[in-house]
Amino acid sequence: MPRLNFTGRRRIAQDHVKISVMAADGQNNFSARMNLESYGFPDTAAVIVEAYRQLELSRFEFGTVTRPIPPPNCRLGEFGTLDGVRFRVKVVSSDEPRGRLLGVADRIAASDQAIDRIRRIPLINVKGQDLGREIWKLDFTDEPILLINYRFADKHALVRSGLFQSLVLPEVLRAILTRILLIDQFRYFEDEDDWAARWLQFASSFPGVGCVPDEDDAELDSEWIDTAVSAFCQWRGTDRLFKEFWRDSEQGI
Repeated sequence: MPRLNFTGRRRIAQDHVKISVMAADGQNNFSARMNLESYGFPDTAAVIVEAYRQLELSRFEFGTVTRPIPPPNCRLGEFGTLDGVRFRVKVVSSDEPRGRLLGVADRIAASDQAIDRIRRIPLINVKGQDLGREIWKLDFTDEPILLINYRFADKHALVRSGLFQSLVLPEVLRAILTRILLIDQFRYFEDEDDWAARWLQFASSFPGVGCVPDEDDAELDSEWIDTAVSAFCQWRGTDRLFKEFWRDSEQGI
């Protein structure tokens, strides 16, 4: 690229840029939507999206301000995990003086398109119930219900707590996936009206998890479940949640 001239550049508001990541065939990809009409940039100015983490950088040309055409390949495979990856959008002059930086939006965090979609579907209902001395339990009478013993805690407050989310939710996911794949031997997720299909969609949407194994193989299914639970923990930050809970409990908060 030509050398950039930073004189007179405009700050692009982050709410005018939407970056979404998604997993496809085991690869992390991203898409970008931008609203740049209100900034008065020249129609022919080039739009560039950069993905970066510390010294790692990938650059993608997204056409011009009036024709923001994404490149054919928006893969982020060189980053491995997407932890700490941020995005930057640059608008660069194509006229003389070429390479002048006209506008920039920086430190944009991406949203996960697949998980954003699945979040809108309630995966599991939470119900208060007297469980004796048990604190929580999964009920598989119909579709799974998470039962919370109302004698000890408010169901919503407990489920939102860092302790519950770090120690219990990963095992809830493991138990449900085990029920679907190893007990019910269900492995089709095209029908979003089926609760098992929704859970398989949710689990397979995490980067690196991939599709449910085609073969009815208990060992392959168990490995896939372990990968899905690990990816869920990474996405949810269960280690951070537990550290915060443990730190606060040691301080008597």
